[in-house]
Amino acid sequence: MKRPEKTMNVLFKKLVGFSLGPIIGALISFITIPITTYYINPAEYGKASMFLLFQNIVGTFLFLGIDQAYTREYHGTADKTRLLQNALLLPLLLALLVLLMTLIFPAPLAHLLFGHRNAVIPTRLFGVMTVFIVLERFLMLSVRMRERAFEYSLLAILTKFFVLLFTVVFIIFIRRDFLTVVYSTVFGQIIGDLWLFWRYRRLLNPKAFRADRRLLKTLIVFGLPIVVATSLSSLLGGLDRIALRLWSDFNQIGIFSATLKIAAVLSVFQSGFTGFWVPIAYRWYAEARPVSYFERVSETVLLAMSLLAVSIFIFKEAIVFLLSSNYNGAQYLVGLLCLQPLIYTISETTCLGIVFSKRSYLNIWVGLCALTPAVLLDVLLVPSFGAAGAAIASAIAYLFFFAARTFLSAKYWTAFPVGRHYLVFMILLAAAFINLLPRSWILFINLIVLFLILAVQQKTIRMLWRFWKNGN
Repeated sequence: MKRPEKTMNVLFKKLVGFSLGPIIGALISFITIPITTYYINPAEYGKASMFLLFQNIVGTFLFLGIDQAYTREYHGTADKTRLLQNALLLPLLLALLVLLMTLIFPAPLAHLLFGHRNAVIPTRLFGVMTVFIVLERFLMLSVRMRERAFEYSLLAILTKFFVLLFTVVFIIFIRRDFLTVVYSTVFGQIIGDLWLFWRYRRLLNPKAFRADRRLLKTLIVFGLPIVVATSLSSLLGGLDRIALRLWSDFNQIGIFSATLKIAAVLSVFQSGFTGFWVPIAYRWYAEARPVSYFERVSETVLLAMSLLAVSIFIFKEAIVFLLSSNYNGAQYLVGLLCLQPLIYTISETTCLGIVFSKRSYLNIWVGLCALTPAVLLDVLLVPSFGAAGAAIASAIAYLFFFAARTFLSAKYWTAFPVGRHYLVFMILLAAAFINLLPRSWILFINLIVLFLILAVQQKTIRMLWRFWKNGN
């Protein structure tokens, strides 16, 4: 068996490889955000955000949980191409159905997304994007499961670059409203995906397709409980903006969504970490690695993500400069909104018992445990407090999400201590509430929070120091 420190060094290299794309993509987004928000007001940005939100929610439903089933079956299947094509079949057919509906009946969706029924072209592009997103999802999963870290990152960077390029072109030469964001996102995504489709055209070759009923049944049986759970999770992630659409206005949605873009610096590490962690966790489980391996990863991720969150607290005043004065309220929301990707990422290290035990239906209960308080808090807070109420509801709901995931995982696999996790969460939540207040002494409070976070996790810091010394 490999020495733990050697294993940690190998994992670190793979983590860097998988994180490189999201990190560089985040840097590109940080260039895109101020370009967009300086020229597009919050109300217009809010309309564009609804397009992106519903694209994500619809995509989650269309996958039918088969994308998760694909990763579960990957290492146990010899013919990877057959597995991919059979996994892709039903989601792609549903995506084509969505495209057909947007071509025939665009007006109702246009009213829901943009507030008026004559936005026909962007609504039809919604259908086109749906097809591309389904194809991209399964091809990117194939790259990820092969643990091709740097290629995975390159593909992620390519799309972000084209979105930035189209954003600049539209703002300078064409228009400065919500359609700038919509068209830039759609065209950037399509061009990036076309390169991906060409590179992996062998996997998409219809001549090689052979329907395998037994394999399809296996994928569907595993995936259907997951589609309910992932749909609940997707609704949880977008419920705040749906609530703002119902009980507030596009201006509040725009400010909220722009703040989410800043908090997405943690989502960058979430996607990078998940991309590397899922195949590693499955392999470790197959190799019967000690639970201490999983515990070390969880503690390390907790430290890294909490330090990133505190850094956002400390430098939150720079957000106004980054976004423009029209988005002044963003600096007070970012503390609460960054808890969402932080808690989700850490829960990826404490929920493994659910997938290892093949009890995917447990994710339904996880989603319900988080969605229930989210709905109640949104109903109570959003009509009175707007974006701030939605941010509070989201942060508290994700604490329930983590608790449910961790509890159910421990019940069906092996539990390891998470008391330190909850203590860190409570410190960050209290700090996020304080950061809602426009006070001159907030920086001093945030520095105290940094000290507390380091003090609580000094055991993890010492562990990482030992691995660093032994690895060198």
